[in-house]
Amino acid sequence: MLDSLAGATYFSTLDLMSGYWQVKVHPEDREKTAFITRYGTYEFNVMPFELCNAPATFQRLMNQVYKGIAYKYVVVYLDDTNVFSRTFDDHIKHLREVFTRIRKAGLKLNIEKM
Repeated sequence: MLDSLAGATYFSTLDLMSGYWQVKVHPEDREKTAFITRYGTYEFNVMPFELCNAPATFQRLMNQVYKGIAYKYVVVYLDDTNVFSRTFDDHIKHLREVFTRIRKAGLKLNIEKM
């Protein structure tokens, strides 16, 4: 991973807003997320952090979003995306591509952490 950063002089870090909560649980799988409280039985419609496979599922999603550009100018770990470039012009192009992919995936960024 560090080799891919060699020579980069421009860096941006992007954070997804409530990353896991943006992933919808398939209707057929919702019963597997059920839990009981004194107020009733509930199922998750979105992926909670507590599921044992949630981190792997989320990382797989992010790997799909950045397929083809990962480690070329993007390093992603769960809901954190790091964009790196050698020149300012390249950095603008890279950020545009990353923003386009995030939008197409239906994901939202946490603007407050940018």
